[in-house]
Amino acid sequence: MLKIVSLTYLNVTNGIREKTFWTVGFLFIFLLGFSLFLGQLSIGEKDVVLRSVSLSFIELSGLLLIVFGLTFNFYRQKDTRLDDLYLSSFSQANYLAGKLFGNIIVCFIYVLITSLIVGLFLVINNSFFWIFFIGPLSIFLKLAVFVSICLLLSSFFNHYLLASIATVFAYVASEFSYSAFRIADISKSLYTKYLLKSVYHLLPNVDKLDLKTNAVYGDPLSLSYLVNIFAYVLIYITFSFLLALWIFSKKER
Repeated sequence: MLKIVSLTYLNVTNGIREKTFWTVGFLFIFLLGFSLFLGQLSIGEKDVVLRSVSLSFIELSGLLLIVFGLTFNFYRQKDTRLDDLYLSSFSQANYLAGKLFGNIIVCFIYVLITSLIVGLFLVINNSFFWIFFIGPLSIFLKLAVFVSICLLLSSFFNHYLLASIATVFAYVASEFSYSAFRIADISKSLYTKYLLKSVYHLLPNVDKLDLKTNAVYGDPLSLSYLVNIFAYVLIYITFSFLLALWIFSKKER
């Protein structure tokens, strides 16, 4: 356990020091300023637009942090043979667990900082209420899931670009998977129905995790629903990690 903690701490410090973390942060600040412009254009809906667009920019920039940060560090260590040094002192499970937990914590720090900035931004524009922070919470849970997916894909592919594109594809596919699931209900083809439902259940069900609408309009959530979301995220991350570990162990033999 102590080895996982030390590797996690190492990945957190490296992740925060990386240029990717700060570059994505500056991009977010720029996008946040752009959201103010959009709010001014939306007469009568300024508050809703500011909250909605700000949350979308947190999620988008967080995804970029995962795609370019996690994958770059993963393959850079492989190219420089630094992973061989780690694996000579730590087990494969500890090595991957340190990467998983470290990058999840980096995402948490990023979402925390950006959500506090957005909160101040909304206070200044008289568009803030406390339930808004449900949105960043759901974004963090989604990003945590995609950290595990990115780790899985990085373990599977041998090239940085393939893992990055596959992670983005998985994100886009998961965003539209619920619509495909609804189409499956009315499809007359059993093959199409089972295929679409299988894809929906294989990909993360982001329709259950996405609470941005509640944050934008101030709709409350039950504690049981939040507990179910946390349980789903934990199960999905665990499954993705075990699959990544299996693939990683096969390739490192």
